[in-house]
Amino acid sequence: MNKQTDPLSAEALLREADLRMAQALDNFFQRSRSFIHDAIMRTIVEQMTPSMLATGQTCLGWIDVHPDSLSTAFADQFRQHLIRPDNVTKQADSHPVTLQLVDDAMLVRQLAEDKAAAYLTEALRPEMLLLFSRLLGLQQEVAGNADYIETYGPLSVMRALSRALESLDIDIPSGTLILQCAAVPLRDTLKHTYTALNQYLSAQGVEEHTTVRAAPTSPPKKRDSDVGQQILAHIQAVSEQSGASGNAGSFAPASGTAFPTLMPGFLDSLARWQADIPRASGPSQPPATLVLRQLQQDARQTDAGTFDLAVLDAVAGLFEFILDDPDISPHYKSEIAQLQIPALRVALVSPEFFSDDQHPARQLIDLLGLFSRHFPEHNPSHLQALTQIEAACTHVLDDPGHQIEAFARAHQALTTWLSEENARTSAELTSEVANLEHIEQQELGTLLALENLNDLTARYPAPESVLRRMEAAWVPYMASLYVSESGEGPGWRDACTTQLQLFLSLQPPDDGDMREARLQSIPRINTELRRGLLAQGAEPAQLKDFFSAITATQEGWIRPGMGRQETRVSTFTPKLVSQEEIDSFARRLTDEPSDDAARLQAEQLMEGDWVDFDPPYEGLPTARVAWVGVRGYMLFCDSDGEQRFSLDCDQLAAEIRAGHARIPEQSLTRKAMLRLKSQLTNSPA
Repeated sequence: MNKQTDPLSAEALLREADLRMAQALDNFFQRSRSFIHDAIMRTIVEQMTPSMLATGQTCLGWIDVHPDSLSTAFADQFRQHLIRPDNVTKQADSHPVTLQLVDDAMLVRQLAEDKAAAYLTEALRPEMLLLFSRLLGLQQEVAGNADYIETYGPLSVMRALSRALESLDIDIPSGTLILQCAAVPLRDTLKHTYTALNQYLSAQGVEEHTTVRAAPTSPPKKRDSDVGQQILAHIQAVSEQSGASGNAGSFAPASGTAFPTLMPGFLDSLARWQADIPRASGPSQPPATLVLRQLQQDARQTDAGTFDLAVLDAVAGLFEFILDDPDISPHYKSEIAQLQIPALRVALVSPEFFSDDQHPARQLIDLLGLFSRHFPEHNPSHLQALTQIEAACTHVLDDPGHQIEAFARAHQALTTWLSEENARTSAELTSEVANLEHIEQQELGTLLALENLNDLTARYPAPESVLRRMEAAWVPYMASLYVSESGEGPGWRDACTTQLQLFLSLQPPDDGDMREARLQSIPRINTELRRGLLAQGAEPAQLKDFFSAITATQEGWIRPGMGRQETRVSTFTPKLVSQEEIDSFARRLTDEPSDDAARLQAEQLMEGDWVDFDPPYEGLPTARVAWVGVRGYMLFCDSDGEQRFSLDCDQLAAEIRAGHARIPEQSLTRKAMLRLKSQLTNSPA
């Protein structure tokens, strides 16, 4: 990593961060052209109407013929936002004083902006929070500086893109389609940029700001359905049905989410049953007992209302599945069983228990499930973990009057202790993670350099000999710059400019003035090329071979009688999409395999998640994700961090498809709720 002899000031670091953000957007459409092209084609195929075909033709024309204009406008709008972020944000967020009508097309555009920004925010949350935690520390050193958490956020980027499309006079439907199709590649671009900025600021000694970093860094996993809401709906249906039948204590919510007041008799019953649950400390735990099923019989003899009984039945079913889970060891099940009555108290007064994965009670129970995987019986820290869990559960049991707050405090205490344990394990993985990050940076730098080269080749035809030598010599040089500068730094930007000027020098000039300007630029271009290649360790013979190919092409228009004519290579010919191309693309979509579920599962893994392997992979039947790279690399380890191996998303997806790997539901309570919902669905209300 690049280490500066003289530390840069906070203002200089922020200026460099601005340049790198704008640089990433300055060639976004050139790098992402093929992906956005295919996304537009998919949309046309899915909505084969005359209006969509016309809109798609317009979008493809801009993407294929003028990607440089789109990128330049995009980066320019973002630079204007950097200059005056407050004004731009206010202008975008302000509402007119008088009522104004917005046509349907503009409304769809605004909704597309917000939807894309929300998608990017969720997908990029870990990288964003880490970057913003560093930027906040720099921002506080620069008086009056803009709020970089807003400035670099996905919403600001999407609005800059929207304004760029408007500045090019692209009609609203076409601009909206481009904006929608650009969301996924923009996610990858921002992820690479955020990660590279993090690495750059870290190399410059910029520490994380704890107030930002303390926020949750894991985006919520994608849910196929809201299982908690369905369970709540079942509870209400049962209580209303029982109430209509004349049972005592029928439930009649005022607003759809209010819960009835508990009867004293039922509360007394809960306290008595809690006192009867056996407790023991240390490894000799009593077997887990499902007391809520026994409590159901006793509750019918109390003043419990129909809604109370329905909630009791749901919570009992939830713990029934949790305590029956084979992935949870008996010692941990015994501790989880202690939380049955407190969880019931919370569920009776708080509907969020069922619908919110981040509810304190749910978080604590899920964390106990994580402890079971992290500290199994053979782990040296098993007894220490049990001691911590026992203390957390005791804290919850000793404060029945403030049950939700007690769950939250217990969860925080266990999280703090687990973080300290993970920090100790992570220290042993530091060197291996650093090596993987270095490899990933090299590959990403090579990929970006090749994308730049391919884009220039498409727009500025060059001889085959020049292209092959650029791939062999200049691309490795740019990749080394990307690694040494932790991203697209000053050297990388200069190398991109030199490469662009080189391709321009290979094109015949349109007039005498252009011919003279290019003649004067050639010595400087060759000097920069030579300097870069020498830094790469090029031999004199390699330099001679490299420059002879370039010079021969330049002489083709400098001295037409002496230059060596070669066939020019161009991988792109602008043309309008035809109906035959659409039909061909539709057939190709039909032929493509649709089993992307395994790949999606692998991509959603985060640090701390677990994967089960059967047969064991590298000797591990279950492994924890210790590190996730920006390009899909993952480092797995056992609970102690001693045994480890690495896989990428494609390799893990292949293991999943073959039935050799399984990603279990990471949330213990959600796993139980999925089973509970299935049981409730199959039984009458």
